[in-house]
Amino acid sequence: MAKVLVVENAAPLRQFLRLHLETAGYLVQIAEDLSSAEHIAALDRPDLILAGSGKAAAEGLRTLARLRANEATASTPVVMVSLRYDSELMRQLRQAGAAGHLVFPATRDDLLHAVSAHLPENVEQRPPQGWTRGMTGAGEVLQGGPLPPQPADPATTVGVHERARLFDDVMPPLGAVASGVQPSPARGPTTLASQESRHGTVVFADIRNFSALAEMLRTEEVADLLSSYFVRACEPILQQGGWIVKLLGDGILAMFEPREHGPSHAERALKAALFICIVAQRFDEWLKRRFPDKALPDFAIGVGVHTGDVMVCRINTGAGVDTTIVGDTVNVASRLEEQTKKLGASVVTTLETLAQAGPRFVPGKRGSLLVRGRSAPVEITEITGLRPRANVDARGLQTYNIIAEAVAHNTAIVSRARDRVLSEPHRIRQGGEYSPLRAVDSPIKIPGFKLLRRLGDGGLSRVFLAEYEMTGSLRVLKVVNVADGDFDLLRRFLQEYDMISQIRHPHVATIFDRGQTDSHAWIVMEYFLGGDLRERIEQGLTPEQALDYLRQIAEALVAIHGRGIVHRDLKPENFMLREDGTLVLAEFGIAKDLSRTMSQTRNGEELGTPYYLSPEQATGTAVDPRSDLYSLGVMFFEMLTGRKPYVADDAPGLVYKHVHEAVPWLPDELVNVQPLLERLMAKSPDDRFRTAADALKAIRALLRR
Repeated sequence: MAKVLVVENAAPLRQFLRLHLETAGYLVQIAEDLSSAEHIAALDRPDLILAGSGKAAAEGLRTLARLRANEATASTPVVMVSLRYDSELMRQLRQAGAAGHLVFPATRDDLLHAVSAHLPENVEQRPPQGWTRGMTGAGEVLQGGPLPPQPADPATTVGVHERARLFDDVMPPLGAVASGVQPSPARGPTTLASQESRHGTVVFADIRNFSALAEMLRTEEVADLLSSYFVRACEPILQQGGWIVKLLGDGILAMFEPREHGPSHAERALKAALFICIVAQRFDEWLKRRFPDKALPDFAIGVGVHTGDVMVCRINTGAGVDTTIVGDTVNVASRLEEQTKKLGASVVTTLETLAQAGPRFVPGKRGSLLVRGRSAPVEITEITGLRPRANVDARGLQTYNIIAEAVAHNTAIVSRARDRVLSEPHRIRQGGEYSPLRAVDSPIKIPGFKLLRRLGDGGLSRVFLAEYEMTGSLRVLKVVNVADGDFDLLRRFLQEYDMISQIRHPHVATIFDRGQTDSHAWIVMEYFLGGDLRERIEQGLTPEQALDYLRQIAEALVAIHGRGIVHRDLKPENFMLREDGTLVLAEFGIAKDLSRTMSQTRNGEELGTPYYLSPEQATGTAVDPRSDLYSLGVMFFEMLTGRKPYVADDAPGLVYKHVHEAVPWLPDELVNVQPLLERLMAKSPDDRFRTAADALKAIRALLRR
């Protein structure tokens, strides 16, 4: 990884250089003066130096001469950075040994081109293997600087074809500009005047629940968290042509200004806001891997976006020039970010900004915001996604699905946090306060969704295929009737949502949201095009396919058991297939969270489905995660043979066989997996695998043979 040493005494310029270089994959070392630079270079010699030339020509020449005279930096390429264009200075610097000269204000392209053009040929310029694995499109990369190494995780890694198209449409390619040529002042502060009026769009992004996160981490861990997040969250802003004004605590203040060509500043700002939601989703997943034992609250962000005039102020602090923006536009953007908490939204903007951004942005909830100094409230709206261009192909649609899913994921976290502010008695009203029960044949009304057809019944719930009216996406709604004031049913239903929504895993269904009216409560989850495992078993499976499905189910169990959840009702009908063939656990109707007390399930549901229940379930004794391993074994037998291991004329007969009858033998051609089956279906939990992770190791060992 190429190492770049930045020598600059102006803090804003140092910050600009660091953010752009780190988000492009360089290892950046910072020095405020030449003495610090010489010390750093002596310890770890850089591959390239970016050095500020100061306000006077003589200062830049002295800086270069000192770098050339020092043994640690004598042979290192030096690119001089200055705040004004001076052809004579450039000539003198070249004669004195400068490799290049970069004039600010400069774009990201100018900087990266200058660095890559002057690095020695033997220096590897490959970007680090970051936590996003790179989301590329049209030659661009969204992947910040280095994080602590983490193993590849398919749950948080964008597929290779996905990456290749992710930002083709929404992030137009950046053109390289030759180093040393005076650039157009399209990005960043353009002069050193104390005040300057500008017009553009302001973005203010803040971390939700940051106080709760910080309370659970050590000081150095909080600093690492913020640094890692800022580097990645700034990247969409920089790629869309904005400039980072300030990092404020756990917030980012950014500005987008007009360009002669290309999308408007409002459009670029709203795109950047949506992309920050993708970063937040990836960061949420990374945090859970980085701190697996901390039980951190979910990571989410809120973004406010507003268009108008601002005043760019530059204040000489003595240590350098500090740049900021002030005015009504900044105030409104900050207030909009606050409104994300109240609306339960990820991105909130004004209708004025939305009109300038264009019709491709998908609005959501609407509201009004009272702003001091204004006679009328500001009309605001949530932004939930981006509509595809008219000529986009089927694969390109995945880009927009990624955006929508990331926003939905972030919004669900924000909404849950908002709901927790309201105490339970205020949210669940007492009996008699609900609207009268509708007629049985009256259609169910779910706000925001169009019910297309009924998919089936799940015990006390009904399952529907629905269209999300905002985006046209297909979703599955699991709905229960709460109009009769059955609060125990409602609590159990919400507990199911809480259990599933806390798990982010490729083999566990994605839960987008939940909702409630006077008559119904519902959970919104992903729609599966591939049917269920029962249908695949009926079609016939090879032993290799059965083992691979067993592996996927075991991986799902590792995930849910890791959260302290015992499913207690594993069966083929509860596993759905995505279009790509991935098997997903999609039903948690009688699952039990062992970390808390749940009300006893009713109507004998605690037994699970008789064909798949464990002996301890059959006898009514206590269950733990090993009970699910028994059910896994029963399903494995059925996948291999197409029939159930035990059959009987009634439920008591089945219960007897689960408790007393020996594990059935597989056909001779499957003798190699008989030991695995017997270990899974052992009558005593102590004779089974200790954990789902142990079972998974055994399954993977068989798959490698």
